[in-house]
Amino acid sequence: MPGGFGGMPGMGGGGTRSFHFSSSGGPGGSTGGFTFSNPESIFANFFKQGGAGTGDDDDIFAQFPGGSLRGGGSGGRSRYGESGVGRRRARTPEVTTVEKPLNVTLEELYSGTKKKMKIKRKTYDDGSGLRKVEDKILDMEIKPGYKAGTKLMFAGVGDQEEGGKQDLHFIVTEKPHELYTREFDNLRMYVELDLKEALTGWSRTIPTIDGKNFTLSKGGPTGPGYTETYPHQGMPNSKKPSERGDMIVEVKVKFPTSLTVAQKAQLRDIL
Repeated sequence: MPGGFGGMPGMGGGGTRSFHFSSSGGPGGSTGGFTFSNPESIFANFFKQGGAGTGDDDDIFAQFPGGSLRGGGSGGRSRYGESGVGRRRARTPEVTTVEKPLNVTLEELYSGTKKKMKIKRKTYDDGSGLRKVEDKILDMEIKPGYKAGTKLMFAGVGDQEEGGKQDLHFIVTEKPHELYTREFDNLRMYVELDLKEALTGWSRTIPTIDGKNFTLSKGGPTGPGYTETYPHQGMPNSKKPSERGDMIVEVKVKFPTSLTVAQKAQLRDIL
């Protein structure tokens, strides 16, 4: 073999760190090989002379015939689908969720009810591919004891988008009641008394959420903030409909805004 290897590191004999390789056979007797003194320059000179055309700087195997090991085929095609150019696949848009309020009365939340909701949604015509609007009826069930903020969720019934069809969430919104204020499963109502009633006694007919009536009375003085609790006359528990909260009746006393001198004197004598 012409030329040869001399002074390889770690080999016995020469002890030098130079590397020599030569090859003959070029036209006119010229040398058609490499002569280096530093083994690190092998790769540096090789890549200067080699036909590196992929532009993939982080793939040194792209410099060799056969292309990158990433592509596994001719032409150096990478796993990204473009020769030597890394391209990330575009993300599919996520399906959006649309939230809408659903107004419900306190009586409906007490007893439960079913509602039908007509919606309009945008979609694509399968034949022409054009955008169109169609009607859809949604059946909703309000269970006894549902609270404000409860969500009724419908998947894939909204507008059609690139990523799919929208989800619709209907959020239960409690309409204000003329008598009751809801506190979890309890119901609170207020009875307003004038000063005379608060001092001498009073009586009221109290309606319940389920349509009953009962009489609430007190014969003696009643201070502001006085409460009377009626067990199991409130709202049902949505997870345990047989269980109900309480109804709480709270007294408010309406004081006069002004008194005459004579009235003040009479009150001093009485009190």
